[in-house]
Amino acid sequence: MFIGEFRHSLDNKGRIIVPSRFREELDGKVILTRGLDTCLFGFAEGEWRNQEQKLTTLPMTMADGRAFSRLFFSGASECELDRQGRALI
Repeated sequence: MFIGEFRHSLDNKGRIIVPSRFREELDGKVILTRGLDTCLFGFAEGEWRNQEQKLTTLPMTMADGRAFSRLFFSGASECELDRQGRALI
């Protein structure tokens, strides 16, 4: 699990730099999805699977649960990191 808050901007090619202390844990790829409050959430593959399992337990009969699942999953993308630790989003 990643801890901390980082403010980054995209470069002119639409890439974001993943902080160096997280890169080893990512094994060359990161799952990115829209977060809350204009944030971007990034997950290592194993943690992404844990989040998937948790979210599938939300009751689909509740509008809030459906809305959050839709936001979380529809914006998700698996991104490869280049040698400089950048991910194209």
